[in-house]
Amino acid sequence: MKILQVTGYKNTGKTTVINKMVKRLKSSGYRTAVIKHHHNGQAVYSDSTDTGKFIESGSDVTILNTTDTSMTVIKKEPDLNHQLDRLRGEVDFILIEGYKALDYPKIYLEYSFTDGAVPVEFLSLKSVLMTFDLRYDEDKLMEWFIHWSEIDEAF
Repeated sequence: MKILQVTGYKNTGKTTVINKMVKRLKSSGYRTAVIKHHHNGQAVYSDSTDTGKFIESGSDVTILNTTDTSMTVIKKEPDLNHQLDRLRGEVDFILIEGYKALDYPKIYLEYSFTDGAVPVEFLSLKSVLMTFDLRYDEDKLMEWFIHWSEIDEAF
């Protein structure tokens, strides 16, 4: 199982990049997982839906099942290491959006389309494999990712 963090400040293109990575991995037959860190604690569900209402009413665990998808919301502080352990053997790749301070292999997107550049040198990030500026490096980033994903080094 390979893990890659995609980090950067708000509006640097992290979600766009991860979506492209997932499509690439899936087209090559890999099983993938994405974990997103939402730093401000805001709800990521709508309280106007039945599922959102169950969560808002205090349900500790809420599960939404559709014909081809199941989504579980657990009302407790997440434990990333436990989540990663749970995915071991289930997926080939885990892409993590955010969690800049953690020590997993990561790329850093340094240019925010709303706030400008924050060079990686100004941060104390660990395990940065590459830095990209999506204004200029989108193709280079995907070429790098394809090469990285083909190297047989699991975490």
